[in-house]
Amino acid sequence: MKVVHYFNENNRVAKVVDGEKSFLLTNKIGGYLWWNSQTTSRYQGWFFVPDDLVGQKIFRLVESIEIENAPAVEEIKNNFWECEQKRGVITEKFFLPPFLDVFSYQISEKANLTVVLDIKETYNNQSNNRFYEIFYENGLILIRYTQPDLTFPEIWLAIKSDSQETKLVKKWLLKHYAFDRKRNSPPFERYVFSAIKLVAAQRIIFAASKEKQKVIDCVTYAADNLNVLKKKAQKETKKLSSFFYDPVIKDPELKMAFLCAKNSLQGLLVFDQKKKAKMLYAGLPWFFQPWQRDTALSLKALSFVNRSAGQTIFEKMLVAVIKGEKNDSAVDGWGWLFKRSEIFSFKRKFLLLAIEEFIKNGQINFSKACFLYHSRTSWMDTVARAPYGLETQTLLLNAYQLAQDNYEFWRKKFFYRKQKNKSHKYLREKFWNNEVLADGLFENQIADRTVRPNVFLAALAYNKLLSKDEWQRCFENILPHLWLDWGGLATLDKKNSAFQGKHTGEIPLSYHQGDSWFFINNLAALILAQNNKKKFNAYIEKILKASAYDILWQGIIGHHSELSSANNLLPEGCLCQAWSSAFFLELLKKLY
Repeated sequence: MKVVHYFNENNRVAKVVDGEKSFLLTNKIGGYLWWNSQTTSRYQGWFFVPDDLVGQKIFRLVESIEIENAPAVEEIKNNFWECEQKRGVITEKFFLPPFLDVFSYQISEKANLTVVLDIKETYNNQSNNRFYEIFYENGLILIRYTQPDLTFPEIWLAIKSDSQETKLVKKWLLKHYAFDRKRNSPPFERYVFSAIKLVAAQRIIFAASKEKQKVIDCVTYAADNLNVLKKKAQKETKKLSSFFYDPVIKDPELKMAFLCAKNSLQGLLVFDQKKKAKMLYAGLPWFFQPWQRDTALSLKALSFVNRSAGQTIFEKMLVAVIKGEKNDSAVDGWGWLFKRSEIFSFKRKFLLLAIEEFIKNGQINFSKACFLYHSRTSWMDTVARAPYGLETQTLLLNAYQLAQDNYEFWRKKFFYRKQKNKSHKYLREKFWNNEVLADGLFENQIADRTVRPNVFLAALAYNKLLSKDEWQRCFENILPHLWLDWGGLATLDKKNSAFQGKHTGEIPLSYHQGDSWFFINNLAALILAQNNKKKFNAYIEKILKASAYDILWQGIIGHHSELSSANNLLPEGCLCQAWSSAFFLELLKKLY
């Protein structure tokens, strides 16, 4: 299959790659389209989310559009604002207008098109009591869907097409999902609803809503203004061109990967109807939540893409901490947020209130080691690490440093300086053996010397823990244990008996015991470049090349995957992950 990324005539790259690839578009209000030539996952299709459920639930609508007697897809093209598929002489165009729950499909030749639906909440795979009603009204096809546990009474789908005739199909089809089977993500098959056949059609506009009149108004507006909506989206995409010269990247593939990563991260931003940023999705298709840790770690790169949105999200997260909104699944989320205070403006009293709340909720005992305890709540949440994890403790040190720097009252300033110095000394005594930093500390104060890549997170959180030469020595000693020849780092020492070389899908055996996470790879390259770019150049270049390849030519084209198997460079996990793209952008900013 040929894959093309096209920004303009001067910025275009193409490659023939093995296997089928897919593409993804978003609409800035939480909806998305993940499309493949043949549907291979229950997470593929067109999805929408009502305003009041953004970040909580999302709903699948269109499962596929089947072209009668269509040849196979030979090429897919990423135009950034729309995507195309080419089947011989036929070209299909896919477009999601920003800020509308609308999906536009166009085909270059008239064809008989069958619309296959699967309306459901994305995680709800029940197969009974699903009811579709089809109506005709003023040139529109209206579909009302009901289900007893749908969250709200009904979903309305409106369809406006240029077909010569509409035929009711109303048949249930059994679809087999090979991608889900490969991921060990049941169910691997599902009955979907073949609803209608549009005869001799070239254009279909879909709209969705919880209300009938809204869906009618929406599809009518989109159909009447489609060309205007496309021009606006194209114009908005052209704003990415400002990044051609900041940084200056001469390699065409690397430059395109940089643009794609920016576009991907921007596409994961969710706004309200007033165009104010609400949240950043952790990833798509199934991580449509604003995870505290992922968002905080992505904020610096987000400031490159949309500084205003980044500032808004930072402030919202800071206020949430002050209110005591605790994230029990991410003990380090607050700490990473404070780390990002070096990027954004803030009211000093708000930051200090948040730090006080963080320390209170972290249950710090100032008379002891001042350590933050976690039990499977670090980013490595599928393994039982030592409860006092390295990166968590360095984040606490950073919080102490921020409190010391920002308090004006001398007693508070002195108190936090004392805590910082005490913790700093203790961390060096317990974690550092003059060769490597331990991954954590057990309850009995014995260091966990298991080799994992969390030293790079620790270096990001608080690089004052070690000197530059000590960090260099640490990296030199751990890299041989973790390095993968294709250009990544394993999440566990390759010689450890628990190491898994192949990704195990939803059975999380390999996640943090072998799988190579792209955000860690890109972060590691960033930290190595900051420490000694010349010395670590071979590692940095290989990581950069592998990440760019994943973005351009693997998985969902134009988006950065969550992770890869350790044995081979493969697109696995969630195929569009915010922090993967975020650290790729940070890395390129550092290198160029």
